Amino acid sequence: MTDVKHDPHEAGAVIDHFRSVDSVPADYAVDRPPSGTNGFLVTFAGLSIIAMCIRTLLIHSGLVHLPRDLVILSDGRGTVVFPLRLFLVMFFLTYAIHAYSNIWRRVFIGVSLLGKYALFCIVIDTLAWLLHEAGIISISVFGAQMISGLIALGIFPHTILRQAQLPPQGPLPLDPRIPLSAFLKLAGCLVFAIAGAAIALNVLYDLVEVLKSWAILGGIGAGVFLMQQLLAVSTAALGVRALKKSRRHEFSPPAAILVPAHNEAHDIEDTIVAVDEAAQTYPGQIHLYVVDNASTDSTHDVAERIIRECTNITGTVLDCPTPGKAIALNLGIEHITEEFVVRIDADTVIGPRCLETAMRHFANPHVGCVGGIPMPREERTWIDKCRLVEVYMRHGFFQVSLDGYQGVMGIPGMFAIYRRSQLLEVGGIVQGMNGEDTDICMRLAAAGYHSVADPSAVYYSETPASYAHLREQRTRWFRSIYHLTARNRAILFDRQTMIGTFVLPFNLVNAARRAMLAPLLLFATIAGLAFQSTFTTLQWQPIVATLLGMSMIMTVVVCLIWRPSSVKYIPAYLCFRLLRSYFTLASTLSLIYPPMHPHLPRTLLRQKRA
Repeated sequence: MTDVKHDPHEAGAVIDHFRSVDSVPADYAVDRPPSGTNGFLVTFAGLSIIAMCIRTLLIHSGLVHLPRDLVILSDGRGTVVFPLRLFLVMFFLTYAIHAYSNIWRRVFIGVSLLGKYALFCIVIDTLAWLLHEAGIISISVFGAQMISGLIALGIFPHTILRQAQLPPQGPLPLDPRIPLSAFLKLAGCLVFAIAGAAIALNVLYDLVEVLKSWAILGGIGAGVFLMQQLLAVSTAALGVRALKKSRRHEFSPPAAILVPAHNEAHDIEDTIVAVDEAAQTYPGQIHLYVVDNASTDSTHDVAERIIRECTNITGTVLDCPTPGKAIALNLGIEHITEEFVVRIDADTVIGPRCLETAMRHFANPHVGCVGGIPMPREERTWIDKCRLVEVYMRHGFFQVSLDGYQGVMGIPGMFAIYRRSQLLEVGGIVQGMNGEDTDICMRLAAAGYHSVADPSAVYYSETPASYAHLREQRTRWFRSIYHLTARNRAILFDRQTMIGTFVLPFNLVNAARRAMLAPLLLFATIAGLAFQSTFTTLQWQPIVATLLGMSMIMTVVVCLIWRPSSVKYIPAYLCFRLLRSYFTLASTLSLIYPPMHPHLPRTLLRQKRA
C-alpha cells in the first residue's frame, strides 16, 4: 500500500483506476464529453422556447384557435393540463440532432421517431373522438395524452434498437423451465394492484384529490402511481417469503473465488482479507483466483503477498495480458476446477457470512445465479449517502420484489455466484459490451435457471470518489440496457421467460422515462415561468409528483425499514435522481449510429455493414 502512495506512476493509476477498455466498448459506444449532454439540453431548451413562442403568437393573434398541446378532435373531452406531446416532439427532435452519426442518419432517426409518434397520436385522438361521439366511452384529453406518452416510452427504445450499432444476437439456449406458478404470482399481484388502485380512486376519491393537490399523486396519473406501488409491495411480500424459505437449506460445497483486477493495488488487500475472514464461517473449501488484467501498478505483487498471509484459504494469481474484464473472467473460469464460481470485484469486500448465506440458495438445482446487497463501504461524501438510499431502494426493495416471481434480470458482478458447468453451457462471459454480468443471468434464464438476489448476503463495494468516476460508472451502467437487449433480443416478448415477458420490456420503458426526466423538468420550468399566458391550465402538482410524490413516500418507508437514520439522506437522493437522468440521457447519446448515405438503398447499407 505504501508503494502505491509514493510511486507517481501508480498514484496516477489510483486516481484514474476506474477507466478501462470496458468503460466505452469501441464497437458500440463513443466517449462523448459532458458537453455533448449539455449541448443537448441547451438545444432542447432553445427549440422548446421557439416552439412555445410560435404557439403563443398563433394563439394570441386570434388567427387560429389551437389547443394547448398537439391534440386533434378534442372538443368536449376536457382541457390540456400539460403540453406533454409538445415536450415529446421537442425531445425526439433534439435527440435526432445530437445522435452520434452523420447528417443523413440523424434525419432518418428524426423522421422515424416523429413519424411513429405522430401516427400513434392521430390514431389515439381519432379513436377517442369516435368513442366519445358514439357515446360508448369518453376518453379525456388528459387520458389520450397519457396513453400517447406511454407509447412514446416504447417508441424511443424501439428506434434505438432498430438503428443503433449494437451487439449482434448471441447464442441463446432457449429451454425455459420457469414454473407456471411464477407467472400466476405476478398475474395475481397485478390484479390486486389494479383492483386496489381502482377501489382507492373511487372509494377514497376525496383523499386522492387532496393527495393530488399536495403533489403526492399525479404525473402519469394517480391510478398508475397507486398501481405501481401496490404491485411492488405485494410482490416484495412474496419475495421475502421465498427468500426465507430458500435460506433454510444447508449447502456449502467447495468454491472458487474469482477476482479480476485491473490497477487495484490500492484496494485488493481488503478484498482478499475479507474473503479469508468469510472462509472462517464457511464449511467448504475455498480457493482464490486473482486474475491480474493488464495492470500497470503492483496489483500482482500485492495479491501474491496477501494470499501468502491468509490462514483459511489457498490462492493463485493468474496473468491476463489482454485488457478487458470479460477476458480476465473467462481466463479464470478456464483454470478453475471447482463447480461453484464466486465472482468478486477487486474493490469489493464481502461480509463475514455473505458467502455462507448466498450459497444456501443453490440447494435448488434450478437456481443459476445468486447475489446480495452492495452496501457502500463508507458514508462520507454525498455520493456515498445517495448510494446508500439507492441500494436500499434498488436491492433492498425492488430486487426483493423481483424475487417474488423469479423475475431477477441481473445480479451485479461485484458479487455473484454461478455454477461453472452452467456458465460453460450458456457460452461464458460475453466480451466487448457493457452489462456482461446481467447478460449471463439473462442467458441462464433462457436456459431454464433463475437468479436470486438475497439482501441478507451483505457485501461492501467502492463508491465513486469523484464526479468523473460517477459519470463513467453510470453512463456505462445505463448504456448496458441497449447492449443487453440487442444481444438477447430473441427473448424479448417471448412469453417463455419472466424476463422476456415482463422485466426486460419494463426496464426498457423505465430507461426511456429516466432519460426524459431532466428534460421534462426543464421544459415544465420554461412553460410555467415564461409562458403562463399560453399554458393557462398548467399545474405544477403533476410535474412535482413525477419527481417526488408517491415514490418519495416509498423511499421514506423503505429507509425506515432498513435503517431509520438514512432518512436524512433522502433530500440529497432526490436530487441525485435528476443526476441519474442526466447520465441516462448521456448514455443514449454515447451510442453509435452507422452513417447513412443518401444515394444508397437501406438494403445495400445493411449488406455493407455486414
